[in-house]
Amino acid sequence: MAKKRILICMDWYEPGFKAGGPIRSVANIVNALQKEFEFYILTSAYDLGETEPYPDIETNQWFDRGGVMIKYMSRANMKISAIRGNIIEINPDVLYLNSLFSKLYTLVPLTLVRRIPVIVAPRGMLGENSLKIKRAKKNTFLKFTKLFGVFNRVTWHASTEVEKEDIVKVYGPKCKIVVAQNIPTSQQLEMNEIISKRKTGNVRFIYVSRIAKIKNLHLAVHALRKVRAKHHGKVEFHIYGNIEDKNYFEKLKVYIKEYDNVSIEYKGVLNPALLSSTFLYADYFILPTKHENYGHAIVEAWANGCPTIISQNTPWRDLRVRNLGWDVDISNPDNLASAVQDAVDTMEDEYLTMVRESFNFFKNEISDVAIIEANRKLFENAC
Repeated sequence: MAKKRILICMDWYEPGFKAGGPIRSVANIVNALQKEFEFYILTSAYDLGETEPYPDIETNQWFDRGGVMIKYMSRANMKISAIRGNIIEINPDVLYLNSLFSKLYTLVPLTLVRRIPVIVAPRGMLGENSLKIKRAKKNTFLKFTKLFGVFNRVTWHASTEVEKEDIVKVYGPKCKIVVAQNIPTSQQLEMNEIISKRKTGNVRFIYVSRIAKIKNLHLAVHALRKVRAKHHGKVEFHIYGNIEDKNYFEKLKVYIKEYDNVSIEYKGVLNPALLSSTFLYADYFILPTKHENYGHAIVEAWANGCPTIISQNTPWRDLRVRNLGWDVDISNPDNLASAVQDAVDTMEDEYLTMVRESFNFFKNEISDVAIIEANRKLFENAC
């Protein structure tokens, strides 16, 4: 029996990584299900914010990358006629659109097809706090799409029940929504390897995410500035991420320096290939985000035995009770500073318990075959 053919349209894909979670979401789906479906990925030849294409690729040509067909489009070829031509050429059984607001890779393909089943993954873009950013522009888009029924016949891919509720709030209860949690990356480190690196006497916090207002990096920086270090050790805060909002970062940069109590450094953009080795030397991951419909970086922290300090604007709750870290009400910034101080003051035995619980939580509850099955059914039932 021939495999069902899935055409994925998205603004960025591997080897790009600066757009963060949405790239990993699709890559993990493709890696997990490529033996069951025939995947074609139509994307741009440029990483987020870049003007030069990825090195060592042929643009505007389909090529086989590990059993997955990918076409990277040059800027000159990013037009409606090219999108139409590719859809006709591939003749997919399902069209998967990995964004909500993308004109070229969501709205254009959606308006070009009539009989092909379409799945749309909004990737957290309908969350309340996400919609507050560029509110006027987004409200205009939402009114237009509702008025003309642009998304009336699609199947929505929600990563969580919370995201399902967000979709219903905006587009109504008649939407067809399938909840299939994001497929996580596999664990690369072993427990004994992680434990052996966690007895340095220093306490290192890391931030790995896009540098944009929605991620609230400034709250993390100001919380770390208030920390009281242990007498026998040093506190460090290493920041990794693509500077998406340059004005925001410029205002924040004056606080990224050496203090008496803590060293705060911006370390640049982290290549995903170095993620596990970076977490290996980190004691805590911090992300006081305004909104996260899943949070790949949070999950990857746990996969590498790293407890987290996050806001309550994610699907992950009751972390302290489960020895996974802290989920903080950031409406009062003092709450975040208190959680950071608690992390620094945590005794070694208690901390190592958190490391083991984080690792095991990912292994036993997040990295679940049922999650892969839910994603498989998403595509299978759409055909």
